[in-house]
Amino acid sequence: MKHRMIAAVALLVPLLFASVARAHHSFAAEFDINKPVTLRGTVTKVDWINPHVFLNLEVKDAATGKATSWALSTYSPASLRRIGVTRTTFGQGQAVTVLAYHAKDGSNFAFLRKLTFADGHTVELWIGDENAKAP
Repeated sequence: MKHRMIAAVALLVPLLFASVARAHHSFAAEFDINKPVTLRGTVTKVDWINPHVFLNLEVKDAATGKATSWALSTYSPASLRRIGVTRTTFGQGQAVTVLAYHAKDGSNFAFLRKLTFADGHTVELWIGDENAKAP
């Protein structure tokens, strides 16, 4: 009986870790470095969580005034803290211009590269290849 229990646990543990590994994707799997996007809007929410920090941005179309929500992914909280970025850096409620890389699936999802605030100060979040096409 004890051996069956050990065998069952030995089979289930890899399955649990496989689902976690499958949920985390590389940058190249999800975003297109050749599809830079510039968005102007208001930061509506900041999720300071692992494995990636997320920002929600409300972008209004200049011609129609229609608001569109965008989700922006960036690095982990630990990686951001190492470069001096904190939860308050993202300026929830503030107007920003965002330079990002669009999701391959074309949804309103992008990887955040740089924020520029209304007063002109910027926060560069790119830790990747410096020769990558800047949005």
